[in-house]
Amino acid sequence: MEVISGDGEGTWQFGCVLGYINKLEKSGGNMSRTTEVLIYEMALRVRLYMSSIKSGKSIADLSDRETLILELIATKEHMSISEICKLYPTVSNSTISTTITKLWRDKKLVSKTILPENQRSTVVGLTDAGKKVLEEVRKTQSETFKKVSHSLGLSSEQDEFFQLFIKNAITFFDKKLGLKISRPAT
Repeated sequence: MEVISGDGEGTWQFGCVLGYINKLEKSGGNMSRTTEVLIYEMALRVRLYMSSIKSGKSIADLSDRETLILELIATKEHMSISEICKLYPTVSNSTISTTITKLWRDKKLVSKTILPENQRSTVVGLTDAGKKVLEEVRKTQSETFKKVSHSLGLSSEQDEFFQLFIKNAITFFDKKLGLKISRPAT
């Protein structure tokens, strides 16, 4: 089954969607190796594309970790540093704390507040400057995701199936990471 046509435009065959549903049902929910490879290949190309449109410049000179921390904080308005650290189990608490301090002291993108009821706990929120930078980040991401979405060439019915797959993946990762992020209305 062809996923990419000869002219480089993405195509999506309805049978492909049904085939994945059947495979998932028969395997008890496990993805086939082909699906895993396709997800990896797509993610690689999206990251490469995003790098190519950045032209070596990131918004507000942010690292990927700094951008992700800003996005996480925005999902809850305020987060404790320990909450953020729990989402990065392979990164030391010291590294996360240093990154947040850089966003606070050097870039003025976050605020830090010590909780009066527990002075060992610090919560972090976005400043107005942080909200503006995050708006720029989201605009860039949105443009990229629109191109990705368009490249799939989905019909309305296929788009509904695709949204279901994406929502299932989001739910899976929310459970895996212990996230309780409110989702925008669809």
